Amino acid sequence: MPRKTPEIAISPAVLEWARISAGFSYDDVARRLGISIEKILTWGKEHEPVHLRVRQLEDLAHYFKRPMAALLLLEPPDEPNPPRDFRRAVHRDAPLSPSIRLAIRRARRLQRVTCEVMEEMELSPFSDIPQINVQQQPEMVAKAQREACGISVKEQLEWRSHYEAFRRWREVLEARKILTFQGDFPREEAQGFSLSEGHPYVIMVSSDDPPTARCFTLFHELGHLLLRQGGVCVTELAYSQPLDDLAETESWCHQFAEAFLIDGDVLRSKKETEAIIRRQPNYQQSIRSLAFSFKVSPAVLLFRLWHSELISEDRFWAEFTRLQKTAQAEAERRKPKKQGKGGPSPAQKCIQERGRFLTRLIVEALDRQILGYTEAADYLGIRLKHLDKVRQSAHD
Repeated sequence: MPRKTPEIAISPAVLEWARISAGFSYDDVARRLGISIEKILTWGKEHEPVHLRVRQLEDLAHYFKRPMAALLLLEPPDEPNPPRDFRRAVHRDAPLSPSIRLAIRRARRLQRVTCEVMEEMELSPFSDIPQINVQQQPEMVAKAQREACGISVKEQLEWRSHYEAFRRWREVLEARKILTFQGDFPREEAQGFSLSEGHPYVIMVSSDDPPTARCFTLFHELGHLLLRQGGVCVTELAYSQPLDDLAETESWCHQFAEAFLIDGDVLRSKKETEAIIRRQPNYQQSIRSLAFSFKVSPAVLLFRLWHSELISEDRFWAEFTRLQKTAQAEAERRKPKKQGKGGPSPAQKCIQERGRFLTRLIVEALDRQILGYTEAADYLGIRLKHLDKVRQSAHD
């Protein structure tokens, strides 16, 4: 007779913690293990250990994106709750998906690692951004923060592409000790989140978004950090009549981001603005041209014109609806791009995802022998063989 595969006793409370924190349902786990949901539901009913084969345990650890050792704990570890879900302010009631939950866990780990490394290097992990509240005018707060960032409007208007703008705005935030990450989660579920608990503060944007949207999300989430109300957000909508505290906060952060990215005085002085207000021939081209000048989307430009009282609310919604229909028609006409074999190198991907601040910090800690090679590669999300290339790219 073949030997029976040995089983390992697992705490049902730990399994439940791992399942919930990963964002999976009982059905998901049952399908993954190939067993009935009725059996899953009996786990831990009498507070008895759950017995799993080693292969099942390995499979669950991979599925939950946890080390196997985490599933062998006697009781669930203490972990902070996910950031506040501000998506409900725009009627997104779906629970946080596994991809977003994983992005939050990874961001928190990198936040913790960064703090520990900075303290070891006798560097302060604290940002200099002030704490404000929603009673303060977002326009005035944006003006003060814009002055603190050191980027003039003239310099902004000279940037050649949306990607250059995104790169430069990340540098501005990282110079103020705010970690900026890019995460692989669908923009339809969330466009970004911020962590205001712990230091340094963290902003993560969805890499699924175009660069104009990522720029806007950076400063929408900066608004959340200024309010000390980190959360998970969908950032493309504004609110004319906030119905609750969630909507009020999101509306404030939206208007703060608009005002930060589009200087009101410069906006009023532009000839394109006059063409838009007067509906001159080809004024729709003026909307696109002016949006490109500030490196924002046409929708954000329209919001700014409305909130600056340069166009009426009715005019805003008419133009906004037209923009949405045009974008949808263009998307339907556009042929899907073929997936080539190219893409960023491991070193480029590391910097894109983790930002230059964290990458340079880990490289310096490695050079000062504060971290070992294996630790550094782990924190940078690369293989050891790519470490030298990351070291070189971090300072380019």
